[in-house]
Amino acid sequence: MRRSVAPSRPDPSIIIETEEAGLQGAVGADRATDIVGERWEGYLERIRDLCRMPSVSATGEGVRDVADAVLHMIREAGGEAELVETPGFPVIIGEITGPPGAPSLLRYGMYDVQPAEEPDWTVPPFSAEIVDLDGVGPSVVCRGVANSKGTLASFFCALDALREAGGVPVTIRFVIEGEEELGSTNLPAVVTERASDLRADHGVDLDLYGERDGSAALVLGCKGLLSLELVCRAGDWGGPARPLHSSEAAWIASPVWALVHALATIVGPDEELLIREIADAAAPPPEADRPLLRELAAGFDPREHLRDAKASRYKIEGSPQELLEALIYRPTANIDGLEAGYTGPGHTIMPSEARAVLDLRLVPDLDPDEAAGAVRRHLDREGFGHVEVRPLERYPWAKAAPDSRASRAMRASYERLGRRPLPYPMAPWCAPFYIFDRLLDMPWASGGLGFAGGAHAPDEFATVEGLREHTLGTVEFLLAYAEGA
Repeated sequence: MRRSVAPSRPDPSIIIETEEAGLQGAVGADRATDIVGERWEGYLERIRDLCRMPSVSATGEGVRDVADAVLHMIREAGGEAELVETPGFPVIIGEITGPPGAPSLLRYGMYDVQPAEEPDWTVPPFSAEIVDLDGVGPSVVCRGVANSKGTLASFFCALDALREAGGVPVTIRFVIEGEEELGSTNLPAVVTERASDLRADHGVDLDLYGERDGSAALVLGCKGLLSLELVCRAGDWGGPARPLHSSEAAWIASPVWALVHALATIVGPDEELLIREIADAAAPPPEADRPLLRELAAGFDPREHLRDAKASRYKIEGSPQELLEALIYRPTANIDGLEAGYTGPGHTIMPSEARAVLDLRLVPDLDPDEAAGAVRRHLDREGFGHVEVRPLERYPWAKAAPDSRASRAMRASYERLGRRPLPYPMAPWCAPFYIFDRLLDMPWASGGLGFAGGAHAPDEFATVEGLREHTLGTVEFLLAYAEGA
């Protein structure tokens, strides 16, 4: 396949050398990409085979089998690996040793997926069938193919191509968990306990970040997350101990109205965040982020994003860069769902309990435990001490250096395949990237080519071409990282 080659790229017929060791483990760059082409049909089946195996952490379905399969993939690639047991599902720790003096990478990954119980899948959700999707083209449709078993399997396909072409030019350590969809509850303890086995020069996470316009995200940070359950039920403050005829609303307080009013103190009519300690954590972009923001804004089309989001307008106004600054640097509070009472016809009751699930997106210097305390204190001040607050999932924020070796290598891999980087100083979503910078004190980057969509939804997909491009991009990233990018 013809590739776009960055001007600084050495002649691909020449060996790739590790920065420290000189001539070690020659790898022909063109040969590795040729091998991906020659073996692609087999690689695609390998990706589909892993995705066909359910690994639903919410129910436990198939999780152990997939953990064993990933363990085997590391060993098959010439590495060593073990399952580290936790109170939940095991974490896989492993290593593939590169040439003497080679730089090292810690590759984070996940092997669990969300449930696939929605009724409106076009094909069975774990069939990994190839479907010609309207406006997208031939795609593997399967729960987990986009998030993120498709990229996990692709990584081992890239390693196979590199081995055949001369050898994997870097040392790769692995930490792969089976609970990201549950909030990575047991990951921090494992990473802390096994830190000496996970130390590397840089960390990396790979995903399908490509867009149809030829760009691809480069993620250099992510917001934190706090998911909360708020419950209002009858008690000394008032309300019925069991559902009550609604005529008694004249003199008995409603737990549902109480919860609605409590929620209205958290976010105002214009959806501005009203919890002072959280809202005040918002800050202008750091100076080091501003060049990245300008680069990101130059490739961002607000109208196209509205079309993709199936929304008619933004709730704020501003230039592309101002919109992105709000997305990235403002904390937010969102109601994921409300649950109370009865919504059918002809049944007039006062429910005895109401429940809401919220998620708060947190910016640097605001950690989940601090945010949970701020919510509790806010509700107490506003007179809603009777509303229970129970933290559910939590992720600390993470922030990477913008010009690390891993970041430069990711950019180089994009450019060599003719793709434009879209650098996010912080992604508005969350992932457990804090293990790199906040637990292991390690620079990191997250990126990857290939187009996918529908994560967590019916007909989750990754295009066949996108999976191939992701595999090629992984080859290019590892070679660029070995070169020093």
